[in-house]
Amino acid sequence: MSETATSGTSAAKRAGSSVWRLLGSTGPLVVLLVMGILLYIAAPAFRSPTSIMLLALEAAAIGVVAAGQTFVILTGGIDLSVEAMVSFSGVVAAILIAGTNRAGGQIANGLPSYVAIPIAVTAGLMVGLLQGLLITQLRMNPLIVTLGFRSMLLGVSLVWTRGAGINIQKDPLLSFLTGVITIGQGASVIKVPTPFLICLVIYGISWFVLRHTKLGRYTYAMGGNETATRLSGINVDRYKMIIYGISGFLAAIGGIMVMGRLQSGAYQNGTNMTLTSVAAVVIGGTSLSGGVGGIWGTLIGVFIMRLVEAGLVYLSVPSNAKEIVIGAIIVLAVAIDVARQGQIPWLRRRKSQSLVAIQRER
Repeated sequence: MSETATSGTSAAKRAGSSVWRLLGSTGPLVVLLVMGILLYIAAPAFRSPTSIMLLALEAAAIGVVAAGQTFVILTGGIDLSVEAMVSFSGVVAAILIAGTNRAGGQIANGLPSYVAIPIAVTAGLMVGLLQGLLITQLRMNPLIVTLGFRSMLLGVSLVWTRGAGINIQKDPLLSFLTGVITIGQGASVIKVPTPFLICLVIYGISWFVLRHTKLGRYTYAMGGNETATRLSGINVDRYKMIIYGISGFLAAIGGIMVMGRLQSGAYQNGTNMTLTSVAAVVIGGTSLSGGVGGIWGTLIGVFIMRLVEAGLVYLSVPSNAKEIVIGAIIVLAVAIDVARQGQIPWLRRRKSQSLVAIQRER
């Protein structure tokens, strides 16, 4: 009788975990599709191909930033400096291209974008590596380190620009990076924003790294149990530093995308990108405690966030309500993550009671 009860309990646990895994892998996609269908029905303006193109364009920069955030959160950390990095990298590139840090679009002895952009992106990489170095070697809390760098990077951007945007003129490279690629001919032509294609390439590379390289395996291992990973002989500090470097690198690329699109480097360019990127990662199924999740779920989470923002516009919801809705989505996403991990006491009690009832029935 006890063996039957034990097997019934194990089966129930396996069924419960299977349901959560299924919801974690397909739930965000289902939500995205349902939201898209509802918005398609409720807002006729959303039905045009231009609206879809704009949605993809809006998702590109934050998608790249969220990809880097995914690496960090998978290790159990968090990077609160990404929005400042977006602003900082854009300001660095704009100053180098314009040849001046004075507002007004003056063109002095500026560098071509193919020189300025790598310098700005390398700066983002170095800052990310520095954050990882402080976190690993001084055993500082990632929350405090990245929050401190957020303040410093925003301050540097503000001082360098004197609070005004540094306007630039597009050269052929910037025009290509911020333009569209036409696919097809005649009536079947499709215009895809180049930034979104770049975003997809980055996600493809990130997926390969996470699934088919040592760095990816160690990323999941550190998030699952860092102590056990360290005891198994893996250089946790080195790989964690690399991961924060990746986050800084991708945030800087996102900053170049925003700067190129706006033709201006300003300290406000990355506003709200930290919260949006974290929300997209969690909505996509990655656990805030680390070790569980995936990169493609993050991209779905990005589209969910952008679809919500677009829906508010198409449905003529006051712009002031945007922050309320986004804040509610973030809280809901974290609540779902906590429930997914079984950390809510009353849910655990109900689950235990259900298991006991199953045992008695058997």
